[in-house]
Amino acid sequence: MEPRSKVVPIEEMVGAVRSGMEVAFGGGGLQRKPMALARALARRDATDLRLVCFLAGPEADLLIGLKKVASVHFAFFGFDGLGLAPNFRRARQSGDLAATEGSEGMFLAGVEAGARGVPFHPCHSGLAGDIVALPGSPYRRFTCPVTGRDLVAAPAVNPEVFLLHVNMADRHGNLVISGDPFLDALLARASGSVFATAERIVDELPRDLTQHDTVISRVWVSGVCWAPGGTGFTGCYPDRVLDWHAGLEYQQRCGDPGWLEQYAAEGVPA
Repeated sequence: MEPRSKVVPIEEMVGAVRSGMEVAFGGGGLQRKPMALARALARRDATDLRLVCFLAGPEADLLIGLKKVASVHFAFFGFDGLGLAPNFRRARQSGDLAATEGSEGMFLAGVEAGARGVPFHPCHSGLAGDIVALPGSPYRRFTCPVTGRDLVAAPAVNPEVFLLHVNMADRHGNLVISGDPFLDALLARASGSVFATAERIVDELPRDLTQHDTVISRVWVSGVCWAPGGTGFTGCYPDRVLDWHAGLEYQQRCGDPGWLEQYAAEGVPA
């Protein structure tokens, strides 16, 4: 039997996101960020979102600046070589945004737990720092019952919706990432619904994929949409390099709510 087509419009993808939901974004920093999806989500009336971002960047900063976000769970939040994320910084300094902070190792362990369907995953990361002791931290130190060693328990990360951008997809929902996959393959398995925009949509994935390509099976994917340039000013190796000038303009102007609303409105059409 021929697998069904999973090609859907962007607006249908973000329509799956309702107020108060836990939403994850793929990519990392200023690489392969799903900006078309973030902009489309910003245009909707969903609020009080709980964001989950391994290496958060402009996609999350945009939604925070438009007052769409109640909390964020992250391992890193910034604009790489361009510095800090302006709206995130202002929201944290004013106390308007709740945050769960973890190291990259702790966040990875939580996503692994979510992908495996277990309540937590043990890790060593966090033992030497103060993250576990932060008020409201979900991470816990414990003694391993097998070895007697100290470990940190990272609770499972199970976003309700995961939004990402990929280099290629077929119409059945199989995804290909050519650059750094970050945690996208694991997040796809850990999440309830997975929606991806793609630089290219083909009838069938090519047979000459290399060991450097990451394939996410259609089993985990709810919908795909053709959106060339869907990463906005962020990079998408090897299709497109980071637009430093556009990224700097965002940083300089994103504190203006009117400009930010216009920026969201100029997203890739559905």
